[in-house]
Amino acid sequence: MKLTYGRYAIIALAALAIMLPNLLWGPGDTDDIHYSLIWTEQFGRAMAAGNLYPRWLPDSFQGLGSPAFYFYPPAPYWLAGGIRATGLPTPFAVTATAAILLALSGMAMHAWLTERHTKPLLGALIYMAAPYHLMDIYVRGAMAESATFVFLPLMALSIARLPQRNGTLLLCLSFAGLLITHLPMAMLTALFLIAPLLIDRLRTDRNVLLPATLAGVLAIGLAAFYLLPALTLQHLISTQWLWSSWHRPTSWSLLAPQPLILLNLGFPAVAVAAMLVALRAPPIWRIIILITGLSSVGLIPLMWDMPLLSQVQFPWRLLAIVEFAAITALLTSRPSILTTGLSAGLILFAYGHWTQMTVRRFSRPIDLVMLSRDLPDAPEYLPAGFDGRPTEKAGRIMDLRQWQHLPRGDIITVDRAGPVMVGRAAFPIWQVEHDGAVIPSAGPIIHFDAPRPGTYRLVRVTLWQESVGRIISLIAALLLAGLYLRFQAISLLSKFPAYSPLSPIDDRTLPGWRGRSRQSGGEA
Repeated sequence: MKLTYGRYAIIALAALAIMLPNLLWGPGDTDDIHYSLIWTEQFGRAMAAGNLYPRWLPDSFQGLGSPAFYFYPPAPYWLAGGIRATGLPTPFAVTATAAILLALSGMAMHAWLTERHTKPLLGALIYMAAPYHLMDIYVRGAMAESATFVFLPLMALSIARLPQRNGTLLLCLSFAGLLITHLPMAMLTALFLIAPLLIDRLRTDRNVLLPATLAGVLAIGLAAFYLLPALTLQHLISTQWLWSSWHRPTSWSLLAPQPLILLNLGFPAVAVAAMLVALRAPPIWRIIILITGLSSVGLIPLMWDMPLLSQVQFPWRLLAIVEFAAITALLTSRPSILTTGLSAGLILFAYGHWTQMTVRRFSRPIDLVMLSRDLPDAPEYLPAGFDGRPTEKAGRIMDLRQWQHLPRGDIITVDRAGPVMVGRAAFPIWQVEHDGAVIPSAGPIIHFDAPRPGTYRLVRVTLWQESVGRIISLIAALLLAGLYLRFQAISLLSKFPAYSPLSPIDDRTLPGWRGRSRQSGGEA
């Protein structure tokens, strides 16, 4: 145990060393830094006021408001917002979150490789410093996507432990965590990592199917509080901003007429380096690396035209899985000197390419004055029907000056009957009330016809998706707690010879599922 804690301390120190540029100079002007700062600031303010899940961000879009967290997963911002809520500066909260997530990813990889008895500390450090992992932090500034690196080793570990009960619980919790962290990566992970690992396990042990299915169903149930609103309310926002040519997976394919991936050669370099490692990898890891590697650069025809896959935006998001699988394979196989040298050269090229991009981002100052004044949120969270033409294409920042004169706030004083427009983006959580009666209103900026002078109020209501989602998540949590308590009770009873000769619970399959204890050999 002391050895493990010592290794975790080394991993934590390595995370601090990797994040040293951000810790010294603050985050650079990465692709998503505007959103990270805006969302962390408002999330932290809301959490400090007692609202632990602020789905609506009131100050975004120059005070028009944004329903960002009805659609964007909350988990990374619970961490970043929690740090901000303590009073620490927002840029530091963003950097601290990245450092914590980086350390957690290393600890998760250490746990996975410890199970495989393959140099866990070395593998954890390589995983933390893998090129695409660092690019996600220092070039893209993708807080949520970089958080997914924490869950990949945990899901592989949980599948390896199935059908043991701790494997079922870990798979449920890790997949639920991924669902509320990054939805596109959750889908890609389910298809390109979880599915092949489960199929490989089923070849030798069919007992893993039921516990894996139970874990998946409970995971979706646990995440329903987020999933149900996110998946059913998209018609209310400007989703067309999500599917421009830049955000279509097919545009990045090497098979495209003008592939965008050639603008960032680090992506194919990492993919090819990993596929070279795969040549001598164990069969399941060779399959995973080759399929994900080819898919990440769009070399499997028609794949990214398929429903759902066409909505992940960037195929190279698969490089997170590619790096995880390649490092796992590297530590369990002996690649040839030639493939090792070629892979190392490609990895060094990726590091050099992305280091240049990182330097450029640190050399550009972040316009904190503009961010704090305008809070320009992602344009896809503007109401459906919003006129997107007055847009500064650089940074996708909307020009909202024409609505600056509109009154903000929840109370509107109307001097005479007639049309009224309020400085609030339309979303069904807002309804106009006057003397207890609901006044019909419309969007995309809330406006209504006042029947008479007086005081009108914008009242927030709870959507059925929020209520039903919470109920489903509560039921799933209670079922999971019930299973856990049952396992604990059986574990306690199993220590008494009069109850059962079986070994403790950690080595037993779930009740009612065929299988044998590894230690006792008896029916589990």
